[in-house]
Amino acid sequence: MPKLQGFQRSLYYYYFLLHIPITLLIDSQVVIPERYHPASALFRWHIAQNNDFLLQEKPTWLYNFVLIELVLQLPLFFYFANGLRPTQATTDQTKLAKAAASSKEKNLYRWLRIYGWNASLSTLICMITIYQRGYYPSTPLVPLVYEDKIRLILVYLPTFLLPLRLCLL
Repeated sequence: MPKLQGFQRSLYYYYFLLHIPITLLIDSQVVIPERYHPASALFRWHIAQNNDFLLQEKPTWLYNFVLIELVLQLPLFFYFANGLRPTQATTDQTKLAKAAASSKEKNLYRWLRIYGWNASLSTLICMITIYQRGYYPSTPLVPLVYEDKIRLILVYLPTFLLPLRLCLL
């Protein structure tokens, strides 16, 4: 099982830290009505800038994915950021302390794999939907041209590839 070390560990630490405000400010608006959300202008800007018809349309399956993200994944983001936080390694740990740290690390990697499968598969469904039936949010009858589909898929791509890598832990 390849572990996260060095650059990769730092990358995922910052990924989860960054994912917390993204979840709260953007993704949560699929579930929380716009009138109750403080970042609705940012949400509308993202839709217009990226032609993100999925966030405008808010299909039931996406609503359910985001609900899972808010209820299950968001608390895990804090857990992951804490578990991946850069620390000073000490060489004078007792055997008991080393065993406890090893057990904690195994638990962290188990949850990272579970998150990786959930996040990469749900994002893959979004990307397939974009490719198959993408349209311009302002004009639902006009399909996205190929370049705009690819541009929108590229917005989603990091939240597919980074969690997919976690499946290999």
